[in-house]
Amino acid sequence: MSAIALESCSSASCPSSRGPASFALLLLLAVAAAPAPTGSVIQLPNTTGIDGQLTENLGVDKFFSLWIVFNNDDVQMSEKPFTILAPRNNASLQISPDKLSSHPEMVKKLLLDHVVLGQRLDLDLRADLSFTTLGGRTVQVRRKKGDANEGALFANGARVANTKVDVNNDTGRLIIIENYLFSEDFSEDHSFLQDMTEVLSFLQSGVRVFQHLLARSNVTKLLNQDETYTVFVPTDRAFQRWHPIDWGFYPFSVPEFTESVLMNHFVKDNIHQDQIKDEQKFKTLGGKEVIFQRKGSGLTVNGVEVIKGDTPIEKGNIMFISEVLFVNDGVVQRLHEKHKDKETPPLLAFPWFGAQFLSHAYMSIEHHPNFTHIVRFLNVAELAPHVPGAGYTFFVPLDEAFERQGLKYAPDNYLSTTAGIDLLLSHFVKGRLYEKDLQNNATFTTLANNTLTVHRENGQLKIENATVVKSEVFVYNLGTMFYIDQVLYRHLLPEKEFKPTPSTSTSAATMVTTLPPDVEIIDQETTTDSELGTETAYPDLLLEEDTTKKVVSNQA
Repeated sequence: MSAIALESCSSASCPSSRGPASFALLLLLAVAAAPAPTGSVIQLPNTTGIDGQLTENLGVDKFFSLWIVFNNDDVQMSEKPFTILAPRNNASLQISPDKLSSHPEMVKKLLLDHVVLGQRLDLDLRADLSFTTLGGRTVQVRRKKGDANEGALFANGARVANTKVDVNNDTGRLIIIENYLFSEDFSEDHSFLQDMTEVLSFLQSGVRVFQHLLARSNVTKLLNQDETYTVFVPTDRAFQRWHPIDWGFYPFSVPEFTESVLMNHFVKDNIHQDQIKDEQKFKTLGGKEVIFQRKGSGLTVNGVEVIKGDTPIEKGNIMFISEVLFVNDGVVQRLHEKHKDKETPPLLAFPWFGAQFLSHAYMSIEHHPNFTHIVRFLNVAELAPHVPGAGYTFFVPLDEAFERQGLKYAPDNYLSTTAGIDLLLSHFVKGRLYEKDLQNNATFTTLANNTLTVHRENGQLKIENATVVKSEVFVYNLGTMFYIDQVLYRHLLPEKEFKPTPSTSTSAATMVTTLPPDVEIIDQETTTDSELGTETAYPDLLLEEDTTKKVVSNQA
C-alpha cells in the first residue's frame, strides 16, 4: 500500500491511530524497497464442501463465520489436503463485529495460524508432534502427564476435544480444540508486537521478508506484553543482498541463525532518532551492542543507514534500515560450511530433467573410482520416473559391494529388468534423512515398497546387513546420500555367474560425450576421501567451477 493510501485510511484501521506514522519515512521506504506487486494472493484451503450444519453441530460455527474477513482479498483456493484446528464457540477469546472491522489484519493472521495446508494431521499417533501453520507459526502437540489431564492432548495449551473429523471427501480434516491458538496476540491491551505487526501489515511491499521471517520464528515470545521496544526493520532489498541469484546458499534458510539475527534487531527501549546522541550504545535482545553515529544530517546504526523518520507506536518505535545487522560475508561463509544441506542447486537438464535429486546424485559420484558399478547401472536403468523431483535418501553401494555379490562383470543393463529396478529402488527412501534420524531399530520404507531396518552395533551404523562407511553426503538441499558396503535386497535377483567380456568391462569413465554449451557443468576437483582411503577425482557440488566439459551420458 502506498504512503498516499496510508494517509487516507480510516481512523479505526489506520496504523497512525495509535501513533503518527511518518509520511516522509513511508515514502522513502516505498522508493527504497525492491519492486513487488501491489497485492498478494492469499492461499486458503478449499472448504466449500464443509457443511454448515456440521460446524454448528460441532460447536465451531463462530470460528468459521470469521472467514468473511477475507472476502475483499485476492484469494486462491487450494486443492491440497488440509487440516483446520477449529476452536469451539465457548473459547475464552471472542471476536466481536467491531474487532473484525477494526483489526482485520490481526483476525486474518489469527485464522491462518489455525490452518495447515498440504497435509491431514493425525494426532492419534502416540508421538509428540510439531508443525507449522499457514501463518508461519509453530504448534506443538503434547500429551499431558502427571496431573488431572493425564493422557489428554494439548496443542500449544489448548485442549484437543476431537482429534479427527474428516471433511471434503476425506481431503480435509477438522481438529476441534477448546481455545484459540496464540490468543494472547489478540488481547485488548495492545502490546508492542501487536502494534508493530499491524503497522507493517499496511506496507504491501518493502518489508515483507522481515515479516515473513519473524512470523516463522520464536523471537516474538521474547517480547513482554508490558515492555516498550524499538525494532530496526531491514527493507526487502537488504535481505535480497544475501539471496543467491539462481542457485546457492541463502543464510536465512537456517532457522536458528535467522532467529539470532532477528533477536538482535530489537532493543528494549523506546528510542527516537531526534534524541539519539552520537556514539550512543544500546544492547539488543540477543545481547549484541548497537552503536549510533551521526554523519551530517544522517544517522547510522553499526554503520548501516537508518532511513530518516520514526514510526512511533503506542509502546515503542519502528526504524527502517538499509542493511541487515550483524550479517557479513565472513559470517555467511562460516554458516555455509556448517549447513551445506541448505544450499539450493542449479537446474540440470541432464541426465534426467524431471529427477533433479537423482541427476545431481549421479553427477556427484560418476567420476568416483569407488562407484563405477552403481554409475553404470544407473546410467542404463530407467530409474528417473520412479525418483522424480527431490527429497530423497540414497544408500549408495560401493564397488566392493557389487563385486562381493559377483556383479563385477554383470553387463550395464543387468539391473534394467523389473527385478533389477526393484533392487535399485530398494536403495532409495522418500524423505531426506540425517544421521540423527537413523536410530537403532528405526524402519523406513523404500521406493520398492520394502523395509530397511537400522541397527547400531558397537559404534557402527548399519542399514540391514550393510555398514555405513560415510554418512550425510549432502546433495544440495535435494536429499542425502549414505555410502554403504553391501548391496541391499540382493535376493531380488537370481544367482548368476558373470565372466569378463569386452562388452561388460567397459567402465563408466569411457562412456562420455561432449555437452551442448547450454548444459550446466558440475564442478570437479581432486580430493582425498579419508574415510574411503583413496584419492579421488569427483565433482564437489559446493566448490567453484573448472573447465571440465564432459559427463557420462544417459545410455539407452
